[in-house]
Amino acid sequence: MMKAFKYIVYSFLGVMGFTSCDLVGNINDIKPEYILDEKTLIRDASSAELALRGVYEQWRDKGLSLILPNMYFLSGSLTGSGIDAGVFLNNEVKPETSVIANYYTSLYHIVNYADIVMEQLEAGKAVGLDSVRMVEMIGETKIHRAMAHFFLLRAYGQFYDETSPYGIVLVEEHMQETKAAPRDSVAAVYVSINRDLDDAIETAPENVSTHYSMSRTTAKALKAKVLLYQRKYKEAADLANEVLSEAEGYGYAMENNFIDVFKNSCFSSEALFCPYTYGRIERLVLNINALIPGRYLTKIADDFVAGDGNMTTGEGYDKRFAETFAYNLRGQNNNGKFPHNDMLDGTKSNTVFYMRLAEVYLIHAEAAIRGYQDYAGARTSLKKITDRAGYDENYVNTITDGDLLEMVRKHKLLELVSEVYEEWFDLVRYYKEGDFNITDIKSTITSDNQLILPIPQTALAGNNLLEQNPL
Repeated sequence: MMKAFKYIVYSFLGVMGFTSCDLVGNINDIKPEYILDEKTLIRDASSAELALRGVYEQWRDKGLSLILPNMYFLSGSLTGSGIDAGVFLNNEVKPETSVIANYYTSLYHIVNYADIVMEQLEAGKAVGLDSVRMVEMIGETKIHRAMAHFFLLRAYGQFYDETSPYGIVLVEEHMQETKAAPRDSVAAVYVSINRDLDDAIETAPENVSTHYSMSRTTAKALKAKVLLYQRKYKEAADLANEVLSEAEGYGYAMENNFIDVFKNSCFSSEALFCPYTYGRIERLVLNINALIPGRYLTKIADDFVAGDGNMTTGEGYDKRFAETFAYNLRGQNNNGKFPHNDMLDGTKSNTVFYMRLAEVYLIHAEAAIRGYQDYAGARTSLKKITDRAGYDENYVNTITDGDLLEMVRKHKLLELVSEVYEEWFDLVRYYKEGDFNITDIKSTITSDNQLILPIPQTALAGNNLLEQNPL
């Protein structure tokens, strides 16, 4: 399934950056490239914190960031060109497509690295580490593992069907060597993910001073999302509502202006989890400059304000769409959600928001409708999103009950587009719920076999027990 994890290699500069410049001194004086033997990875409190930061750093890996454009192409939300663009635009991804192999490997690196850190902490390798902090750190590793397993499941498994045998290979103990293993069922994967998140809700840090760090609130928000994918809508609505009622008390808050989320990068108060980035060295490698919005997205952004959209100024389009894509507003990377020049040292750098507070409002809105037929509650949550987007104060009350669910999806598309490709999975989920014919939205999707990515050929070659998805 993946290469043996004999050594843990990471940049000392990168992992130390997860604290602050004050902790590490002059950022330019830190020597990069420390290579640590797995056997001596954790020895004391300091090395334990360093190892945990190494898990966080894995979320900046190129295998995760460079797949972004291609995942937008799957849904048609964005379009563009590139080596693998055609197969994603046409929903004809093949097992030998290199970008899906890199994504697969990067996610399993996170799982395996989290397992190593967790096991060494549980074994008492961190001599002198405060026991309370040790429990918190183990909780953090469980959120990392749960999130990576979840991302693997929804990309490569039939996440929408808990009776399906097409889950993923769960890795709950760190792998010291390549080992053949069969896929676990979708139901078994969800059990593992929820078990990790339940533990983290009880043990992860309750308060964090940095929003790029994981907390109990992060674990609750992620579990609400997982429950939504499982179609456990009442539970998802209840947990999302709990997150929203508690968030402010733990320092999480919606930014007043939509575009400030991205200008503030990993320091945004809205972030529930995103990679720490700073300057040229601690940055995400992105490939988003040549992307443009697709026709379906553009039409929604235009229709919502009943205007004649102007791509130069952004007038006549939904504000979020305009600030992200209009020529005069989108910035140097041709996308307003990635506003920073990553090649400059000593500046904020672009990040990827794996979860932010706005998404929890939208999770609650959808789950409240599906689980409780609570249209009033759904409108209250959606209003937090539309008010910031510049819609009339009474806008949500003009949406009929029958149209509200679809409007939640479309506003979620406009809110989260070009972030972590949630629009693709929403398309699949709504289709599987019978809400629309997916081919009517993306004409190149003509078979359910196109709803998940194939298992990479490289993974199959290294694991003779691994079964390919239906192709």
